[in-house]
Amino acid sequence: MSRKGRKSFGVFAAAVTALATACGEDAPTLTTPATPPPAPTGVSAVATDNDVTVSWSGQGDNYVVERQTAGSSFNRIAGDITATTYTDSGVDEGAYAYRVIAVADGLQSDPSDPALVTVVGVDLRTDLTGTISGTRTLNADSIYVLRGIVTVDDGAELHIPAGTLLQGDAATQPTALIVRTGGKIFSEGTADAPVVFTSTSPPGERRAGDWGGVVINGKSLCNFPADQCVGEGSSGTYGGTEVDDDSGVMVYTRIEFAGFEVSFGNELNALTLNGVGAGTEIHHVQTNVGLDDGIEFFGGTVDLKYALVTNASDDSFDYSTGWQGRGQFWIAQQNPDDADNGFEVDGNEDDYNATPFTAPTIYNVTLVGNGPGGDGGEKSDIGLLLRRGTGGVIYNAVVIGFGDQALDVDNAETLENGLELRNTVFADNNATFATDDDGIDEEDWFMNDDWSNRIEDDAVLIDPYNREEPDFRPASGSPLLTGAATPPDDGFFTITDFIGGADPDGEKWWEGWTSFAIN
Repeated sequence: MSRKGRKSFGVFAAAVTALATACGEDAPTLTTPATPPPAPTGVSAVATDNDVTVSWSGQGDNYVVERQTAGSSFNRIAGDITATTYTDSGVDEGAYAYRVIAVADGLQSDPSDPALVTVVGVDLRTDLTGTISGTRTLNADSIYVLRGIVTVDDGAELHIPAGTLLQGDAATQPTALIVRTGGKIFSEGTADAPVVFTSTSPPGERRAGDWGGVVINGKSLCNFPADQCVGEGSSGTYGGTEVDDDSGVMVYTRIEFAGFEVSFGNELNALTLNGVGAGTEIHHVQTNVGLDDGIEFFGGTVDLKYALVTNASDDSFDYSTGWQGRGQFWIAQQNPDDADNGFEVDGNEDDYNATPFTAPTIYNVTLVGNGPGGDGGEKSDIGLLLRRGTGGVIYNAVVIGFGDQALDVDNAETLENGLELRNTVFADNNATFATDDDGIDEEDWFMNDDWSNRIEDDAVLIDPYNREEPDFRPASGSPLLTGAATPPDDGFFTITDFIGGADPDGEKWWEGWTSFAIN
């Protein structure tokens, strides 16, 4: 047989053998390549003296724990952990972030979201008291305890660097930080190292109202007579005509367990902005577990972007008294057992035609109430309460899960001062419109043919009612993906094509620097 013939015969024989093997009981089977496990979830870090206990949930055979100090990269501190908890012992005082990686079949998951914790030693605590004059710059390596009313005086500046922890003394009431007119605060956190205002009470024992909160007083608009532009909670005078007044910077800043009732109806909020001007920069701000409102504006022209309010005992966002700023990417998640309204909006509580009108321009808002159908609690009331002659325009809002109704509009003047609600979706509330007999037909007003508003059965957000790791982004098929208004390209607004405060295709802008802890 020729070489060519032998080669052809060999190929034929090999093919027959392969076919016979494939048809027999010993035929090889295809295996599916292993895939990495999902990243661990629910990561928490709790400090007890100089030990930090890290806990998580996951689907790994074992786990790796990494730690980061402010300004550095994550470093591995432990591996081959088969439990879902690990104690890092003998940690020096300071601020840290921890994350966990799952390992299964030799493959590693992506890192978990980080959990932030501060290890506090007595030697690192520094009292912050009295009046700040001149320029005071804090140090992120220290823990500052606010005791009593701390004021930043006219002409003074308080500089707070990234990663600084400030604690309001729960044993001294009232305790608050108040920036007077002419004073400035520079609270300049980052996504990796936020500035945190919290309580001196230990985790697990912290409560709303442990301390008073932060108040900024500016020289911008107020629609009360000048002698009546006085802040709640004895926080001082504010207001004027300086629409571009500059009270400093507040970015990547978290304020928690704050709010204080000085007297009935006279409360300090977690963050109060009194007559604050447009020269002030505020973005990436969270308030969590506040005794009164989360963020409240009394007049002013300041803009606010990327704002998250969680677990406010009263209203999440409250604005009145002639505020005329801009807002975008606002999210509120209410505590079903302790909350009031998503938005409470007023013109002027005494004179419903007082000028300047309350007239902001706001885009991209998500308001989350009790739960599906408004069930799950008894305290989350109205999504949008608009009254007392307010004006302004709200675009691209979604309101879900409120226990009373999505919308209540009060007072005839409110319909006469330029108020509009456009490109907005109501879904899955106990009721959509108020039924009070005040002569205003909310449904007729909301369904204005020119405003492109809708009522849907479900807004189809990913996980908005999760109170530990919520995801407020619209899921595939959400009605929020169509019908949005396009914000103006004016240097402040981000151009968007979706409804709500979270980009369906973007990152969770609140992730990493915020906290959803309730105590």
